[in-house]
Amino acid sequence: MRKYLILTILVVGLNNILLSQTKCDTLTFESKGSKLVGYFYHSNQSDSPTLLFTQGFMDSGDIWNIGETLSNKGINVFQFDFRGCYKSEGKQGLMNSQEDIDAALIFLNSQDMVMKYGIDKEKIIVGGYSYGGHMSMIYAINHPEIKRIISISGGDLGIFGDLVKSNPNLRKGYSDFFQSIKKPNGPVNFEYDDPIQELIDNQEYFYILKQTDSLSNVDIFLSGGLDDNVVNMEDYVLPLYRNLKKNKSIKVECKVYQSGHSYKSVSDKLLKDIENWIKKK
Repeated sequence: MRKYLILTILVVGLNNILLSQTKCDTLTFESKGSKLVGYFYHSNQSDSPTLLFTQGFMDSGDIWNIGETLSNKGINVFQFDFRGCYKSEGKQGLMNSQEDIDAALIFLNSQDMVMKYGIDKEKIIVGGYSYGGHMSMIYAINHPEIKRIISISGGDLGIFGDLVKSNPNLRKGYSDFFQSIKKPNGPVNFEYDDPIQELIDNQEYFYILKQTDSLSNVDIFLSGGLDDNVVNMEDYVLPLYRNLKKNKSIKVECKVYQSGHSYKSVSDKLLKDIENWIKKK
């Protein structure tokens, strides 16, 4: 009898583990003729919101297990590799990344995706981390149909542009870094020989702080790390928060964590806060 009881407990436990695991579907879609690789985490629940979460510049895969975690909490998550990065075809560039977000949203809204995953077109949130957070904010500034935005240490490439223009050593350091991660030895195939030059040529387009008046009736989740030396609170997060607060049509929630840029030590708290923010509406 005891042997059968133990066997039953093991079977039930295994079933619970299998039920809690989330299937990640690897999907492909096109952006300006290039095939991009995406990762869809399905909540398996009807009427779920869907988070399009754009990754950091050097990230691929499920950072902080955000896809697995949130999909187990009733939120679909779709991530993808930007054009020219990791498994995606094409070439990486700032403007190209904006086009990639557009292509990802068209893909999510397609009849095939709506039918397959039950995506509610009215419940799509655009967000991201680091580079992806900045790209999400800029996309929302230029696309008023986007009403909910997440930026995790997203920074502001306009402010960064001022820094590299005033500091030749900083510019050289970043230029050398970009050269070191070029394919085939690195994960990125760049559109420009000098990616910094694309930023300088298009700095006003990517200057978030100067364009917050273009946002209207949006709900924004911001976060920053007290020990973040990449996107620090003083230069990036707090100025953006204060500027957004001046616009009475914007709802903004800003969370501050005792963390560096990686959020590794506080990722569970971060994901819970994101979940609560998404579900509060």
